Amino acid sequence: MELLVSLNKKELDDYLQFTNSFIIGLENYAVNYYEASLDDIEKMLAKYPGISLFVSINKNIFNKDLKDLEEKLISLSKLPIKGVLFYDLSVLEIVSRLKLKIDLGIHQTHLITNYNICEYYFEQGVKYGYLATEITALEMAEIKEKTKLKLMAYFVGHPIISHSKRKLVSNYYEYIKKKKTKDLNIINEKDKEQKYYIQETKLGTNVLTYDILNGTKAFLVLKDKLSYGILDNQLIPDDLFLKVLKLYKLNLDNSISDLELTSKVQELIGDKEGFFFLKTIYKVK
Repeated sequence: MELLVSLNKKELDDYLQFTNSFIIGLENYAVNYYEASLDDIEKMLAKYPGISLFVSINKNIFNKDLKDLEEKLISLSKLPIKGVLFYDLSVLEIVSRLKLKIDLGIHQTHLITNYNICEYYFEQGVKYGYLATEITALEMAEIKEKTKLKLMAYFVGHPIISHSKRKLVSNYYEYIKKKKTKDLNIINEKDKEQKYYIQETKLGTNVLTYDILNGTKAFLVLKDKLSYGILDNQLIPDDLFLKVLKLYKLNLDNSISDLELTSKVQELIGDKEGFFFLKTIYKVK
């Protein structure tokens, strides 16, 4: 497994001693990613030659976007990127129709949940699959056994729960007749421990988990099975994120034990394991 860092900035110097693989969003086309223009991406590749850079295009695409998107994909096909992670099937259609030399990864936040989906996209020419955060580690391992896609899973960060094109934070402040000053937190009235972070961008509103996901135990189950383990430093202080990233790297290099990794990461970011060991989908008998 390679460690794949979801970036919150364009400078990579702090990360390169731990990993060579990164995700960055394409400007105006990325939901819940740091956004970079084509020029930014070209300069990054020139400054850091040899990196494996995935570009995320994960917003809903509308008819008015198609011409510009096609031009952007043609430009990306001429750059030495590792691949494009896409949500909307228009990306797959354009790349296939124009026979662009871009390796694609399917990244439909909550939808890549079983091996049939993965195999379908493999047959369409897709190379990578970004697994949903709502399935268990054992289900991820089973998917790996039954698909030819190279799989990615999200282990550390604030996972996105939902996205809306609406400007929900701005609308709220307008409703209460106050000036918008910051993003918001939502607290569950019935369970005060359940808290969510509401983040508004120019593309809409993201709802994220408030607590940092600690997928370390799942990482240990899957590190010899999946191609990429994703660590997302959005909303996490850089010094804290680098400590966690370093520990993961040391474990992959067999420099620290699984037990040491588990205990040290838990001390840093807590023990919220999400759905890795909590089954949420059941067959009707």
